[in-house]
Amino acid sequence: MSTQAIARRYAGALFEAAREKGDPLEFASALEQVSRTLDENADFRRLIYHRLFPVREKQKIMVAAFPDFNPLLMNFLNLVLYKGRERALPEIALQFRRLVDRENKVMPVELRSAVPLPEEVTAALKQRLAEITGHKIRLHNKIDPAILGGIIIRLGDRVLDASLKKKLELMALHLKKA
Repeated sequence: MSTQAIARRYAGALFEAAREKGDPLEFASALEQVSRTLDENADFRRLIYHRLFPVREKQKIMVAAFPDFNPLLMNFLNLVLYKGRERALPEIALQFRRLVDRENKVMPVELRSAVPLPEEVTAALKQRLAEITGHKIRLHNKIDPAILGGIIIRLGDRVLDASLKKKLELMALHLKKA
């Protein structure tokens, strides 16, 4: 079974439990914290992912690293470790966030620009996208100097490319055809 399929199954089970006994938004941010820690801390990642390191020790490390987590979430993390699915934790966090976003009508949007955009521009863009989609918008800004200028907006599977790089590519294509 693929990591994504495993993650969807685990995230779905946790989501149902979180809706009944906790706050799914709290669980989502906690799972993202675990994912970030695994991504940013190589020693932590090595210990948690190591196959020969005892599960009980991994569980103790997880409890020590995240002492303020909801007991239900800690039980879930202990189960993931017990089942040997620790490598799926970042994908579980991603799938869980998608479930929470879907329930709360939140659309994640990636905004790429060559330079940081002023706050009023991003706020206006966020408001306009909310009007168009009918969803709340969670905007994730990325700086990408390679696009030269303009912006690229990714809404789910749609991409709106208003970058200078794309316009130059299109101009070059038209000149080659002429």
